[in-house]
Amino acid sequence: MGKTTPLPATVQSAAIRVCRDALHWRDDLRAVFVPAGVPVALYEKYDHLGFSKAKMARAIFNELEERGEAGLLVQRKITQELCRMTKPHPDAPDQVAGKAALADLKREATAAQILVDPEKAAADARRAANQRRVAAVQQRRERIGELRGTFIGLLQLQPATNADRQERGYKLERLLGDLFRAYDMEYRPSYKVAGEQIDGSFHFRGFTYIVEVKWRGDPPTSGDLLTFKAKVDGKMESTRGVFISMAGYGDDVLEHFVKTSRGSRNNVILFNGSDVSLLFEGSVGLEDALTAKIDAAEQEGRMWQPL
Repeated sequence: MGKTTPLPATVQSAAIRVCRDALHWRDDLRAVFVPAGVPVALYEKYDHLGFSKAKMARAIFNELEERGEAGLLVQRKITQELCRMTKPHPDAPDQVAGKAALADLKREATAAQILVDPEKAAADARRAANQRRVAAVQQRRERIGELRGTFIGLLQLQPATNADRQERGYKLERLLGDLFRAYDMEYRPSYKVAGEQIDGSFHFRGFTYIVEVKWRGDPPTSGDLLTFKAKVDGKMESTRGVFISMAGYGDDVLEHFVKTSRGSRNNVILFNGSDVSLLFEGSVGLEDALTAKIDAAEQEGRMWQPL
């Protein structure tokens, strides 16, 4: 935001004419100036001298200008408040002069961009909001592009030992956290609680989701899935689970998992390696992916919904 500049002389003069011709009592002047930010002591300084409304307004405008940035902002606030008047005070002696003064002030204030046309202001606000959205989308796209490069590097690794595979899994956990943050979603990295290892957690649509990441050569067993579900079931009912298996899932394992879980809460959704790849490619947005899988589980009872 640029530095506030003094009111143009034409605007000041028009504002003072409004104070003279469109207001009636000196209390009308006070009702505009003090709420707009004029210190009471400053207002009363000139009020006690018995100045006319126009003379008081000019003296206060001059003193506000001497007070620098803060005073200039108050000048503009006074002008904007005067411009909100739709007609002179009913007791103003010269209604024609009062109406002319108000029209002049609105014209001068608009020309000086102190009073902005409401339709233009709304259009400018929409344009600025759209520019921010476009910039945010572009920034997100660039960030996901960076994460995609890191993810591809992980895919190309050929871990030789269990320790190497475990380290690759840890890197994927951290990368998933970065992906969530790219979508402005809070993501808690891996932590331990009551002897349990939690690979991560996040909030979405009113629920907390805990995350399990498996990147092994073989798909998980039904025991792996049931152990994770037990972790989820051990939390509050507002907790759900996201199980990620880069190696996918065996049909028999899924069938056994679903059959064994029947009768308990349906609170786990599954991602495989292809799903994760789509997220890092940017082909599917993270929120869209979560929504598709959660809707399938909530509405159709399906834990497994490929993207």
